[in-house]
Amino acid sequence: MDGVHGIGVQLIPQYPVVSQSVTLSVTGVTGAIRQFTWYKGSSTDTNNQIFSVIPSYSSVTEGPQYFPRASQFPNGSLQISGLVPTDQGNYTVLIQTAGSRAQHTVSLPVYEPVTASGISTDNKEPQENQPVTLTCSANNAEQILWGKNGVPLPPGLSLSADNRTLTFPRISRSDTGQYRCEASNAVSKIISDPYTLTVNYGPEKLRIAGPLQVTSGNPLLIECSADSVPTPTYQWKFNGTNLAIQSNILYILQATPESAGNYTCIGTNSVTKLSRETSVYVSVNDYESHSGNPAAIIVAIICGSILGIVLISGIMALLYRKYVLPLRGQSGDRGEDPSRIYDNIPNTAAAHPAKEEGPYMVRYPYL
Repeated sequence: MDGVHGIGVQLIPQYPVVSQSVTLSVTGVTGAIRQFTWYKGSSTDTNNQIFSVIPSYSSVTEGPQYFPRASQFPNGSLQISGLVPTDQGNYTVLIQTAGSRAQHTVSLPVYEPVTASGISTDNKEPQENQPVTLTCSANNAEQILWGKNGVPLPPGLSLSADNRTLTFPRISRSDTGQYRCEASNAVSKIISDPYTLTVNYGPEKLRIAGPLQVTSGNPLLIECSADSVPTPTYQWKFNGTNLAIQSNILYILQATPESAGNYTCIGTNSVTKLSRETSVYVSVNDYESHSGNPAAIIVAIICGSILGIVLISGIMALLYRKYVLPLRGQSGDRGEDPSRIYDNIPNTAAAHPAKEEGPYMVRYPYL
């Protein structure tokens, strides 16, 4: 707050808003005020006078710039109610006391809330390397800030002096993202809805994926893809003839030898109007030539079984001659009478004769 000859004026509130009230409060006055006068402007010309007040007499003299929304306080302050944009500007107060005369000029701003923040563009379907300009539209904004994907803009982008326009001289696919602008002044702030900037390019790196060799009777599936925004449309050709397939996937439920040949995929970008194509050769193997003749397989199995039986029989005969026959020959050479093996067993009956029963011995047949 600056003072001239010891007085000053303070705005209450500091940031006056349209439709509200503001007080231009005089400060630094010493002694009783004999008279004070307010002027609209920077000079004390009578044509700029709003009113002149003599507090001791409660006398108010209206001037050429008087308006009903202006009122005064005994301490020399001015209040303006129901602010409108045309109220902003310079105001000067002249204070007279018993021993001095001083004046002070203050600038009154009138703020309006920021409205209508949004982003527009001069190129709604930009292609890579084309120029693109984004414009932040906002009313009553004193400052505009930009952001991409929730963070401040990276350095190196071109902004106008007032930050209202963001220019891409040669836009690239890395510039794709969601952009917002924040418009603000001292009393309000508005953040725009996100604007999705899509950079169109391609198709590039067209490629076909899938098995390039299949067996007859099995499915055939190959898939075409490309780097492109937007996703391209696809068309297939077989040996140079268009197929009624407008998908990136070509599928044949049961491949036949006639399915072998050159398959071509054509990708077209609806925005860039560019087309690319690529081809692959798919071979189809016949089932019998790949798997063998069933009759020959059966004959081979039978022959293998017979050969196995002969081999096992030969091994068993060899083992029999080597181990079993020698044992049988040793047993026949001894010529012993089997009954003679009992000759060396002592006669226990002769060695131990039976005892005679005495006259008093009783035989208990059941014991």
